Amino acid sequence: MDCAENSTEIVDDDSAAVLFRDGGRFWIHRGLQPLFCVVGLVGNLLTVVVLTRPRMRSSTNTYLAALALSDIAYLVTTWILTAEHYPDNKGSEYFWLWRHWGCLLWLHDAFMGISVWLTAAFTFERYIAVCHPLRGRVFCTESRARRFIVTIYILCLLLTSTTPFEWSVEEKDGVVCKKMTPLGLDPMYRTVFYWSWATLFVFVPLIVISIFNTFLIEAVHRSKRQRSGLTQQVEPRDCANSSRQRQENKITTTLIAVVILFIICQTPAAVMLVVYLFYNPDKNSPSGAIMLGLGNIFNFLTTVNASSNFLLYCVMSDKYRRTLLLTFCPCLATRHQRSHTFTSYYASHHNSSVRFNSPNTLNT
Repeated sequence: MDCAENSTEIVDDDSAAVLFRDGGRFWIHRGLQPLFCVVGLVGNLLTVVVLTRPRMRSSTNTYLAALALSDIAYLVTTWILTAEHYPDNKGSEYFWLWRHWGCLLWLHDAFMGISVWLTAAFTFERYIAVCHPLRGRVFCTESRARRFIVTIYILCLLLTSTTPFEWSVEEKDGVVCKKMTPLGLDPMYRTVFYWSWATLFVFVPLIVISIFNTFLIEAVHRSKRQRSGLTQQVEPRDCANSSRQRQENKITTTLIAVVILFIICQTPAAVMLVVYLFYNPDKNSPSGAIMLGLGNIFNFLTTVNASSNFLLYCVMSDKYRRTLLLTFCPCLATRHQRSHTFTSYYASHHNSSVRFNSPNTLNT
């Protein structure tokens, strides 16, 4: 692709399609995208620190820490790639960017795929732990999780490793242009790569994630129904089991929220990928401009997904919040712990009094 082909200008620059495309491009790539990248980088770095603390070690948290690392790499490459949409970016001072353009695209795509498959992996792992607890004791271990994570990283990097060879760069009269190589323009290669990407990194993982997340939601609802039927039992062993079950449900609910956010943010881009299979208009047409504008919005949603898991952990996981405070704000953590202990004691004392005065107790 030469410099002229990089342009997507339409004859009527005042058309609604052009305004939609260019307006979205400006606000997303020069406003929202950098903001969410900064927030996501800070949040994911904190997540890596918190989830690797000794008190947080588990197979599930091993997957989540690896997901945070992958999201960090994805956000960094996303932020750098937004330079394509900045003005005056064709000068020789940007030669370093265009020279490494293919590698940046490779890492961007690879870490997107890694995040997708890590999400599928911990969803399946949590399904085993919740729905098949005996097998989970053997399958859901930290060492096995680390092996799966390394395998996912290696395979995703290898499966996308041809991307750098699709692009080359040249400089003419002080103007730098990136263009596609013969490999990138080869119809057979483009067809195979497109279908492989769509199958391996979109359709299959989304189906896997949706199926096992449905099982997890049903398991949590079933557990809550069973626990509500045992509220009148007062044996200490039953109370301890109920407490452990509540903690397991909290973990599972947090992961379900992570997966639901993933599905919401990733599905529009997957739908757009399917649309392009049957309808791929010229970029210089109004329809092409609308498609590009929608593509910018849907790609931004994937950035939102990579930036937001930290917020879900803070909102939904007490243990994550306590560990975060203990790690970075010990004084606040001590105050929070005292308040939590007092509240727990009051609730326990109140519930014990209620059970003692219950009709069943009075009749015995």
